[in-house]
Amino acid sequence: MEHQIFNQSEQLVQNIASAINSGSAQQLDQFGNTDYFYIKATESGEITQTFSTNPHLDSKELNKLAEEILRRKSSKGDFDWHDLSYTFLKVPQNQQQGVLIVSVGLNRELMVLKFLLAALFITGVICLGLAFYSSLYLADKALIPIKKSWQRQQDFVADASHEMRTPLAVIQTNLELVMGNPKETVAEQEAWLKNIKIEVTHMTRLVEDLLFLARADSDQQSLEKGNFSLDKAINQVIKPLIPIADNKGITLKIDAEPEVDFYGDEKRISQLMLILVDNAIKHTPSNGKVSLKMRELGNIIEILVTDNGEGIEEQHLDKIFERFYRIDKARVKSIEGTGLGLSIANWIVKSHKGTIKVSSIPGKETVFTVRFPR
Repeated sequence: MEHQIFNQSEQLVQNIASAINSGSAQQLDQFGNTDYFYIKATESGEITQTFSTNPHLDSKELNKLAEEILRRKSSKGDFDWHDLSYTFLKVPQNQQQGVLIVSVGLNRELMVLKFLLAALFITGVICLGLAFYSSLYLADKALIPIKKSWQRQQDFVADASHEMRTPLAVIQTNLELVMGNPKETVAEQEAWLKNIKIEVTHMTRLVEDLLFLARADSDQQSLEKGNFSLDKAINQVIKPLIPIADNKGITLKIDAEPEVDFYGDEKRISQLMLILVDNAIKHTPSNGKVSLKMRELGNIIEILVTDNGEGIEEQHLDKIFERFYRIDKARVKSIEGTGLGLSIANWIVKSHKGTIKVSSIPGKETVFTVRFPR
């Protein structure tokens, strides 16, 4: 911008000089609003005529300016005079012997440059500030999933340690009781040995579930997909649960639409059905009802697992698929399970590009809805 402005000023000086040398008052009138002056002098340096559009420059000041410019060897250049800046041009006079000095004020151009510099500086500072705070915001936002993952990992380790601590304590206590009575037979200590077996079974399930989720988190849990009959797979895995439900006084009903072909991992889909139905049975009291319904809805396969058990309060609905999440921590020991079943179910559904949702009316009904694309 500075280069362009000074080039325009030099061109303006040349145009004024040409107008003066031409002697055309009409051409000179078009520069009436320009801050300029000109001085005519002989070859010996004697001043013959002065003119200025700046009222603050009288003839005395112009004579001093002429002497200053005439002392310079260059034919053009810039100079400062009483806090004013000018650019000048020395050219020969056309009509007589001598030199013509034309000078144009640069104050307006310099003000424009100062304003531009100030605007650029302020804009730069604002942009730097915005960039700084935007970077902080974006960095903080980018760290949110990392912080959540780190917190989830810490919670996972703490919960896993807690879950394993209890069976280990039971095993240790029962072993101490067995070892404290070395003369008793195995039959006499059957109660303590059964407790140990139950806790070992629980720990085995817990470790298997933990390994499953660990492989899933590291994308090492692969699926063996293929075509299979979904209704047959459901009946095959759920029918063994009917006697268990009967022993609790629960009615278990299966309503699977026949001849439904599905492409996926049959083993994992069966595991999903087992988790959902087993979870419903555990949370349904005697004389309750649990049902599994599977149907085709266009390009969607929908599976509903419904029970009329205790239900889930609204504030827990979006958290029950988290690992080790317990709705009522005081009832942990009264309900069998590792606390990882619904997390595994969620992974199985998502790995098949499906969705799983839960709705509940506490004390009346809970419905798990699974939908898979055909």
